[in-house]
Amino acid sequence: MGSQRLGALFHLLWLSLGAASLPPLDYPVRLYSESSRLSTVLRVRPAFCLFERWRQATVDPSQAPRASATIQVHVQPSGDNATYKVPQGFPVPPCSPLFEEPPLPREFAYDVGPGLACLNDTCTRDLLPGRSYRVRFALYGRAVTPVMVTNWSRPLETRGLPRSFRAMEPGPGGRSGGMVVVTVLLSVSVLLLLAAMGLAVVLGRR
Repeated sequence: MGSQRLGALFHLLWLSLGAASLPPLDYPVRLYSESSRLSTVLRVRPAFCLFERWRQATVDPSQAPRASATIQVHVQPSGDNATYKVPQGFPVPPCSPLFEEPPLPREFAYDVGPGLACLNDTCTRDLLPGRSYRVRFALYGRAVTPVMVTNWSRPLETRGLPRSFRAMEPGPGGRSGGMVVVTVLLSVSVLLLLAAMGLAVVLGRR
């Protein structure tokens, strides 16, 4: 049992050193939009044209042929030196010759969360509300270590949880506009029903 833990530790160290020894490629890693911040998920803009930038900068493109290359999303929680990853890898996205982002991208965002994994897949961690995380992209080829990593993003913060359900219902008197409309319609319906019943009683006596 101790040898397995030691082996896993050496594997994690090897993965970390492999990524740390690479000079980071300057690439903007950012949210897909400002509405992409959820309590346990951050939606990140895909790595459009990152593979092509690496091909221009590398001296050995055979390390990661496009057909077999994958992009992995690394995540570093604020105040934690450990690096985690999104469990699934992503295929190399398309690159438009005129625009870095294709007019109709097939992949609209990379979902970071709600769960993360250690680089060696021996542990898991959840994204928490109201916390900051830095994100970077790593390009993998045939090897278990990345052939390229980007610079870390600025801290991206998840949304905090509302203090109560009432805080989720903006509007007069703590009710949303939809609830006010429903209440008014129900009140009018009850009044009409009572009026119709009264009219029926009067006509019945005649």
